[in-house]
Amino acid sequence: MKRKILVLFASVALVFTTNVKAGTGEDEKAIKALHDVFAEGFVKRDAKLRAGIWTKDGTVAPPTGGFFQGREAIEKDFEQEIASVTDTSKLTFSNYRFRFITRNVAFVDADITINNVLGPDGKLQAVVPVSIVFTAVRQAGKWFIQDERAHFTSGPPQP
Repeated sequence: MKRKILVLFASVALVFTTNVKAGTGEDEKAIKALHDVFAEGFVKRDAKLRAGIWTKDGTVAPPTGGFFQGREAIEKDFEQEIASVTDTSKLTFSNYRFRFITRNVAFVDADITINNVLGPDGKLQAVVPVSIVFTAVRQAGKWFIQDERAHFTSGPPQP
């Protein structure tokens, strides 16, 4: 009887640790791909495409200030940024750091470099560095951003 209980316990422990294992290279790749869509939407001036990587009830606190919840509110905020995008604007992500909380939830931080955007004064900003932290969640087999917080790493663009 003891042996059966021990075998059962070991089996349950094995199943539990197998299910909790998280953070495969494929998951990291899929989460990074969200930002490929975000960058594409930025240069194409497509706020809907950018907002589409958030969960329906997701939140964002952009570096320019404010707090937006839900895709529609996030999209409206992104529409306000379109005026700052130029034909030579570029947005790139780098320095990802992942911490998988579960198989379906990851805490991630990364750096963004935005090039050739118009500042609040209408002058061209060659480089705008931004740092972000976000939670990514897998829903129905697909990764989304649940919550994101961003801040300028060298202060906001100066007029």
